[in-house]
Amino acid sequence: MTWSLTWQRIVLLVAAVGFLFAAVVLRLSFFAFAAWALGAVSLVAYLMTWSALDRLETERHITARDAQIGEDLLITVAVRNNKALPTIWLVAEDMIPRGLETGGTWARAVLLMPFASTRLQYRLNCSRRGYFRIGPVLFETGDFFGLNRRFATGQSAHFVTVYPRVVPLQRYGIPTSRPMGETVVKRRLVEDPTRLAGVREYRTGDPLRRIHWKASARTGVLHSRVYEYSTLIGANIVLDFSRESWGGDRERSELAVTAAASIAAHLSDRKQQVGLVTNGGDASDIMPRETERLIAPTRQRIFQMLADREHTDRLTPVRIPVRRGEHSLHLIMRSLARLRLAEALPFTRLIDEEYESWPREATVLAIVPGVSRELFARLAQLRNSGFTVAAMIIDNESNYARVRGMLEAEGIRPMHVRSEVELGAVGL
Repeated sequence: MTWSLTWQRIVLLVAAVGFLFAAVVLRLSFFAFAAWALGAVSLVAYLMTWSALDRLETERHITARDAQIGEDLLITVAVRNNKALPTIWLVAEDMIPRGLETGGTWARAVLLMPFASTRLQYRLNCSRRGYFRIGPVLFETGDFFGLNRRFATGQSAHFVTVYPRVVPLQRYGIPTSRPMGETVVKRRLVEDPTRLAGVREYRTGDPLRRIHWKASARTGVLHSRVYEYSTLIGANIVLDFSRESWGGDRERSELAVTAAASIAAHLSDRKQQVGLVTNGGDASDIMPRETERLIAPTRQRIFQMLADREHTDRLTPVRIPVRRGEHSLHLIMRSLARLRLAEALPFTRLIDEEYESWPREATVLAIVPGVSRELFARLAQLRNSGFTVAAMIIDNESNYARVRGMLEAEGIRPMHVRSEVELGAVGL
């Protein structure tokens, strides 16, 4: 335990020295006894505070680790004193993420007898998307006399992922290099069992599910079905999420995340492929998975120690390859849920370093706070490289008016979204 001079300790020290001086000068045993009594009180207070937080254990239960916006989570924390000495007074407070509403008991002051326990229980409303740390429990204790105070944390913390809001799109109007949907192509990629092209005579090795039983019965010879080949179009969502680009505008940046999540969900529901590339930071990178116990003389010092551990130098983009299926959509949604504004790789440099690995058949959909001269040059370069390109500008009327004609002249579809309502009608 760190020892620091508080006004109570200063008063106690001055009194002890005064009594001791009086006892020597006046030769009165009463003052010597008083000096020894003050020393004993200080020692007892120190030992009481030193042992109060030993062998305190916590156990937390959360109803879910993944949640949707608006969902409530029930959190229960058990605090147990696993030693033979009592903790005379204890304040136990579960650390709650900022910006989330709570209801119930997340803090309590108690007397914990040997091997006794207490419980905190509260509801947490997931009012916004993000990756949130719940806990650890912050303990505060001290002695009877108010001379010493000690703060410490429990060792357990849990993490909750709140997924972004998904706005149903009335119609998907973002252009593609081919008609939207599953289309017949000359290059044979994948057979589509929903598109029957005809029948042919059975060949050795044809699976039984390919046999056309009606044609076989009519001709007396086994025939197999022949299917058309198809490809998937979809989109590769490229999201600018650097702190410099958005200037700390939380409302606009959150609308950009909602737009990316809504388009990804819309394409996935229609069995289209979709991917995500962004220069934003991953909130899970800055939160340590293991929480060691922290001890400090003040509450502010505990918070500072926790904040000092939350840092990362990561500049690697978040990449979810262009694919179709529920698993791919889940990865995109989880990445968008954990996305945070960060000092990140510039968006134009992100495009330069990543675009060569992108599939040409998928539309490049850039979701940005605005189109600068440098970004316009990169989008035009993508268009000249054979990509179908669209740019979605988030709530920036002046920039949209300035670059709309330039984008259209290059064959790039410009869009402007000012709210979730407009996002729902993005294709109109």
